[in-house]
Amino acid sequence: MNVDVINAFLTEGMNAFNTMFGIEANPNKPDLLDTGALGHQWEISGLLGLTGQYKGVVAFRLHKLLANKMLELSGIECSEEERNDVAIGLVSEFTNVISGHAVTSLKDYFLDISPPYTIIGQNHVIAWPKNYPVIAIPFTTSYGPFEVDVCFK
Repeated sequence: MNVDVINAFLTEGMNAFNTMFGIEANPNKPDLLDTGALGHQWEISGLLGLTGQYKGVVAFRLHKLLANKMLELSGIECSEEERNDVAIGLVSEFTNVISGHAVTSLKDYFLDISPPYTIIGQNHVIAWPKNYPVIAIPFTTSYGPFEVDVCFK
């Protein structure tokens, strides 16, 4: 996998958190994700597809606690009944922002993104494309960790 692609998502993950929420996101060492492992720590995954010179999937994965803090810091007002749905929508939009900025910075690769969607629940399953590595880029914040996973052909 091209390091330029990984670095674009790493950089935009940090930039978007700082710009949108005033949260400092510190990257940790990227690693290969074990897609065959049972269970994971994430409660929410925002996903989207990429097409163009590279084809693949990007996932923004986090805990509800961090999603709720993002919602609080965004200034979006909603009732308690709406809170979960609005937080999920915010995760989808944030996935779109990270990916949109990364794709823009990779304009020489002629990439395009699909609309984002979100999966929620403990140990939810992502059916990653077979035979392609998934690079996990972990981050830490003062409100908890998150991860940007990229899988490209």
